[in-house]
Amino acid sequence: MSRARQTYTVLLLGVAFNGVLAAVFWLWPFMPQRSAGDPGKRAELVAIERPWAVPAPSTDAPKAPAVKIDLQQGASSLNQAIEEASAQADPSVRGCRLWGPFVAGDADRIASALSEWTGQSQRVEREVPVGYIVYLDKTRTGPAGDIALLQSKGIRDWFAINTPGPLQGTISLGLFRDRDRAEQHRKDMQSKGLDHVEIRERLGPKRGYFELRGTPAQMDKLQAIYALVPKGELLDCPAAAS
Repeated sequence: MSRARQTYTVLLLGVAFNGVLAAVFWLWPFMPQRSAGDPGKRAELVAIERPWAVPAPSTDAPKAPAVKIDLQQGASSLNQAIEEASAQADPSVRGCRLWGPFVAGDADRIASALSEWTGQSQRVEREVPVGYIVYLDKTRTGPAGDIALLQSKGIRDWFAINTPGPLQGTISLGLFRDRDRAEQHRKDMQSKGLDHVEIRERLGPKRGYFELRGTPAQMDKLQAIYALVPKGELLDCPAAAS
């Protein structure tokens, strides 16, 4: 190729390039623009997770209200729960009291006072001791031998028990309201040579009671309830009931 032809070709290429640039500059405002962070058309067709593009959680979100914990009340509830669990596992740690005797009207009032008490409660009828009897054990000598023995000792304050019951056929040496006086009388009789003197509770007629069982803490609360409704007495359960 001649030098003149080469020069002419270069001039044509330059003119064409300048024409393209002019067209781009003229059409640029009308072309859709992409931002610097535009992921491109491929990303538009294929979903790509971009954790860096997820907005950070706002630090202005409302906070949950603080919960106030009463440690003293919590410790008290825990101790009571432990006490109740221990009482269920070992019934010997539970107390037993009898509230009464009561008449019909008092029973309803006592039941109302016990409605909020958390221990066990039931209405029962009991023969509660009203005193003590000092007597000669009939299995040792028998009534005839006892009477002869008493006469020989100069003891005149006695009577034979003929009413039906566990003491029928025995010889009573005295009736006493409290145990200490009954014990003293037995010692006096023993000092006179009577070696088979016994003491037994005298049971009264059946009366209505509330039998109450619970933990030591529950029994303390029971005492406070009784102080507000002092009807009848709050007694320890007999050994057989405990």
